[in-house]
Amino acid sequence: MEAEMNRPLPFAVQALVMGSVPCGDWSFLRDYLPPECQIFCADGGVKNALAAGLRPDFAIGDWDSGGAPVEGVPSVSLSPEKDMTDLQAAMDAALQAGHTRLLLCGCMGGPRLDHTASNLVILEWLACRGGQGMILDSDNEVRLLEEEIVILDNTAGPRYRYFSLVPLDRRVSGVFLEGARYTLRNAALVRGDTLSVSNEPLGPETRIHVGAGRVLLIRSQRL
Repeated sequence: MEAEMNRPLPFAVQALVMGSVPCGDWSFLRDYLPPECQIFCADGGVKNALAAGLRPDFAIGDWDSGGAPVEGVPSVSLSPEKDMTDLQAAMDAALQAGHTRLLLCGCMGGPRLDHTASNLVILEWLACRGGQGMILDSDNEVRLLEEEIVILDNTAGPRYRYFSLVPLDRRVSGVFLEGARYTLRNAALVRGDTLSVSNEPLGPETRIHVGAGRVLLIRSQRL
């Protein structure tokens, strides 16, 4: 992996947690991973890591999604009857190893809608344990925002055509949007409403302010 990153990230990645959703081309990962990044694989994420040219540092799973232990790589075999998904188990292993800034890949768009939905909100679980995370695939990135100001650089990295704010709390207040096609000023977002879905960045920067509550910030490249 290249040491110099060309794509902006909200934090310095310490570990990649790879899920089992396949991708035809993993080259988009090159600019996100520093050389010292540790690779934690959840079940079929082992195959994805190898396909991306990455050697796993740790593998965990019940091995029902196409993964298997790799010779020379520490691994844990789980029972299919367990209280968390393989992805969450891999994230927990990364946290236990001291990594709090996680990039999650291979965990959106698979055949199991329930897994995709739970993987999106697992960013809350990570935040409650002092971690930061971003979910990434070749077209989208997902972040959790909570009572903070974020400035998106629209001139570097992927040219995201759209962004959406999806409320996780019943009501999210004090929302401001600047540098967007549809601006908001001290707005309230209600969970289940689509007011803040499918906005478009304008100009070099987009400024997002979330006053109270949690939202998912989802940026997408495709039309």
